[in-house]
Amino acid sequence: MKRAFSLFTLLAFLSACGGDGTNPFDDPIDPTDPSSKNSKFLFDIDDKFTMNDVVYNEASDQLVINNLPFDGPDGIYDRTRTERGVGVYRSRKTGTTGQIRHYAVFMRNEDMQVAAAAGAEWVDVGYGGANVKRNGYNLPGGVGEYVFLGTYGSVRTRSDGAGAHIVTGDVTLLLDIFDFDESGGEPGDGILEGSIVGYIDNRTRTDAETGAPITNNLPTVSLTLVQYDPETGEFDEGITSTGHNGSIRDEGLWEGFVGGSDGSSIGAYVTLNGPAEIQTISYEVATYTAPDGSTGVVSGYTAETDYDAIFAMVNAGEQVGLQTADQSGIPAGSSVSVEIETVTIETAADGREIGVLLTEQEPDS
Repeated sequence: MKRAFSLFTLLAFLSACGGDGTNPFDDPIDPTDPSSKNSKFLFDIDDKFTMNDVVYNEASDQLVINNLPFDGPDGIYDRTRTERGVGVYRSRKTGTTGQIRHYAVFMRNEDMQVAAAAGAEWVDVGYGGANVKRNGYNLPGGVGEYVFLGTYGSVRTRSDGAGAHIVTGDVTLLLDIFDFDESGGEPGDGILEGSIVGYIDNRTRTDAETGAPITNNLPTVSLTLVQYDPETGEFDEGITSTGHNGSIRDEGLWEGFVGGSDGSSIGAYVTLNGPAEIQTISYEVATYTAPDGSTGVVSGYTAETDYDAIFAMVNAGEQVGLQTADQSGIPAGSSVSVEIETVTIETAADGREIGVLLTEQEPDS
């Protein structure tokens, strides 16, 4: 298990130094196993997923989150903005309390509420967690296959403590309540293990503190097929992944619930782990033959200054465009051939994303 920092070590290495009891989603807190039949937590002390309670106070539009270190003695998070239907919240910080700024995302509908949070000022990806709560459960009735559409929100942090991003996206899920048959069962015997599969696309992000856009958008997340328990509507150990140039970029898991008295909602938490930033940069290479027969090459990516400037942009999450070759020094009258080459730049820091999704069943067309 990764050892938690002492307060002295924490302060030395920081990169910058309730509810009213009527919420229908409330459940008792168990610090060792906070999940229950209607409340599912991303909880693993070894991986620093420590959140074990979250309550939404509708009157004040605040979250109260428990068990994240140094986010303030009351665990109160105030809404700072809304992005694409996702509420963005921030922990309170004073001169002596809440010394590590934390951010959270939150969504809810009549059936479910989902929340995720993480600290942004650790020397690694820090502590965080996520929660999915529902107020009831039943499977949808009807044709047996359904489309669910909704929204994704997350807090993305880095292993070098360089701030945090808020990520939002669109979610598409497919639910089949009739397949697969339970292992060993026979078709028509009434024993079912339904399946869910989907993806998250259009992932855009902003600076968690300022809301400024981060221009290099993130790739689509594959939510691999997972089976759910038909008695509880719960699913576990689904695999998440994203790709870059034909290779896997990020990997993680997704777990959650079918919710609602008519099974009209699906909510889940999502994790992704991979490089903090990676881009494949295109650049020009111009080969010329001068009138006197001499030849030469100029490139949009050769000098150390080119590399330093481009790396800084990649590291900041800025989208890097085509790097053109400076042809101003090519002799007049030269014949010039231009080719496009690529280079992939990946930061040394790792990234971790803790997110949640909330979807609702689309009506039959």
